[in-house]
Amino acid sequence: MKHLILLIILGTSITVYAQKSPEAINVPAAVSRNFQQQFPGAADVKWKLKDNQYKAAFHKHDVWYDANGKLIKQKEDIKNTDLPTAIKQTVEREFTGYTIKDADKHTNDGAITYKLELKKETEERKVTFSPDGRVLENVANKEDKKNKKEAKQ
Repeated sequence: MKHLILLIILGTSITVYAQKSPEAINVPAAVSRNFQQQFPGAADVKWKLKDNQYKAAFHKHDVWYDANGKLIKQKEDIKNTDLPTAIKQTVEREFTGYTIKDADKHTNDGAITYKLELKKETEERKVTFSPDGRVLENVANKEDKKNKKEAKQ
């Protein structure tokens, strides 16, 4: 009986701790005002503070502001069909056999890039493109590197 009571108390403690909400972020008025002006329909917004940047995460968007309310950067999940034609053509030409697993549009100080996760069988790559289809960065997934390293041994 003592074990049962102990298990119930332990289970209840774990459940309460797991449901603990994250600390509330005190978002400066300038950040909140600019966010509401730029994304008036945003709902279920979750705020985080890291490295003096306020990150708002909401429906398929992440946006970062400085403490003065200046929008620093944003990331938007997009559909493959919304990618520029030049990027689709580069994927077909230079990444034969790969499929687009995920696509994000990034805006940083007005500069737009597209980050794609490409998959081919067990291989995955993270590739960054300019809007005109140029490859800016091409990185193999960490798991792929690990698997290749183990295969060599």
